[in-house]
Amino acid sequence: MIWLFDYDLTLYGEEERYVLDSLDKRIALFVQKTVGGDFENATRIRKDYLVRFGTTLSGLMAMNGTDPDDFFDFIHEPEYLIYPKEAPQKLALLRSLDGPRYVFTNGRHDWSEAGMAHMKIDSAIDAVFDLKMMDWEGKPHVSAYEKMERWLERRHGNVNRREIVLFEDSLRNLEPAHARGWTTIFVNPNVEAPAWVDFHIPHLLNLHDVTRHLTPET
Repeated sequence: MIWLFDYDLTLYGEEERYVLDSLDKRIALFVQKTVGGDFENATRIRKDYLVRFGTTLSGLMAMNGTDPDDFFDFIHEPEYLIYPKEAPQKLALLRSLDGPRYVFTNGRHDWSEAGMAHMKIDSAIDAVFDLKMMDWEGKPHVSAYEKMERWLERRHGNVNRREIVLFEDSLRNLEPAHARGWTTIFVNPNVEAPAWVDFHIPHLLNLHDVTRHLTPET
C-alpha cells in the first residue's frame, strides 16, 4: 500500500483546529493587504475564493495576480503561527504502516514540515508532495491527482490505484481520488460520510480501525 495523508485537520485533528485558525488569520491578512478594506471583508473574500477556486491562493492568483511564493512567505511567518502538539501515539501508528508514507497537501511544504517536526512524527513520513509540485493547482483539481500518480510511478513503478490510500478531512478533496479508483479514508468527527467513501474514522488515532481491513488487493 501507498499511504497519502492530507496535513491540516488530518495528521492533526479537529481538537487542534486553532492550528489552522492561526494560518487562516495570516491568509486573511494577506488578502487584506492585497485587496484592501477591513479584516472582516478580507475574511469573506478568503472563504469565497476557497469555495470558488479550491484554495484561497488559486483565487488570489486568478483574480489578483498573486505570486504564490510571496503568499506562502507571508502566511508561514513562524512567529505568528501555532503548531500541533507532540504526538508519540501518532508516530507509532504511522511507523506501523507497511509501505511508503507521504503527505499530499495544498500548502507549501514548509508548513506541514514544521508542523510534523513539532509533532515529532516527521521521521515517519517519507516525503511531502506539496502545492508547488502540483504547479500551484491543488486538490480538488484533477490535475493534482494526475501529478501525484505520475510522481508515485517515478518512485515506485506501475502503481495499482486501489493501493493508493488517501486520508482526508475534506469530502471535496476525496471525490476525485474516489473517481480515480484510489482507496478513500474520510478523517472527520463532525460530518457523516457518504456511501462512496471506503472508510470513515473520526481521528487519525483510529487509523487501525480501518487499516486492518486493507490488503494489497483492496
